[in-house]
Amino acid sequence: MITLVADVGGTQSRLGFVNGGVLDETSVRHFRNNKFNSFYEVISEYFRDQKDIKISSCVIAIAGPIVEGKATFTNLDWKISDTKIEEVTQCDEVVLINDLTSLGYSLKKLPTEGIQHIIGPKVFNRKNGQYLVVGLGTGFNVCPVVEDINEKPVCLQVELGHISLPSSVKEALNKRIGSSNFITVEDLFSGKGLSDLYKVVAEGKVKSGEDISKAHIEKTDQHATQTLELFSEMLGLMTRELIVQYLPFGGIYFAGSVSRAVFNAKLTSKFEKSFKEDTHYLKDLEKFQINLITDDAAGLLGCGVLSEA
Repeated sequence: MITLVADVGGTQSRLGFVNGGVLDETSVRHFRNNKFNSFYEVISEYFRDQKDIKISSCVIAIAGPIVEGKATFTNLDWKISDTKIEEVTQCDEVVLINDLTSLGYSLKKLPTEGIQHIIGPKVFNRKNGQYLVVGLGTGFNVCPVVEDINEKPVCLQVELGHISLPSSVKEALNKRIGSSNFITVEDLFSGKGLSDLYKVVAEGKVKSGEDISKAHIEKTDQHATQTLELFSEMLGLMTRELIVQYLPFGGIYFAGSVSRAVFNAKLTSKFEKSFKEDTHYLKDLEKFQINLITDDAAGLLGCGVLSEA
């Protein structure tokens, strides 16, 4: 039984085949979304070279909200429905899931080289069958993952990015930059949030998140470095809050373009200091393993896991 799996982001889509829960890496193709009028055109283009393949189902991870089998995008003028995909692919079943949820399902399948250890033990001190995926990119959200009695993942859907910024983070930030307009979690912890923070630090200058990261690495803009340092410190405080909320003794797994930019900026010490500095309700924060998902195929792997359910 062959399943079409796809990871559809705001700028590109990845498609591949899963057979028996195993991703066929030779089948994976990447497509730039701006070259297509719809995701259905992407599917048609993918099958142009796969004419002899008959699929039984589809699992599609989407970077946007899904309601009653229909999905929309924040930064892309596409709409996707499960019924239309059934029609286009002539398959029997279509499942649409959030892209962060697909990462939650991928955790048990990720190869060692697809995970970058950040801080904490490299071997678990204690596991309670609970994990947390934290996505920082265009927006912010988390995916709590809980193992059932058969140790199979159950991924919960939440919208944490739109809650108010925790007082511990807001107060620390205000002490550093004065009163700010960062109201929700996503206002700060996102690509736009990184750019807005730079604008405050650089006294009105404007840079994209990508340019901030590049300027820091090339050592051409001290404001970029100061912004990433402050962002890393605030992220450490935010992670303390997530620890209490979700108790992920199985580990926290950061994902997304902003996560990669922050943790590859060689400022982990800033994150770790604010994460561990003050006393904490749990008293043993060093026991929590914190990682970064670096495997570009993680979303497809997660779709493959769900295809077995």
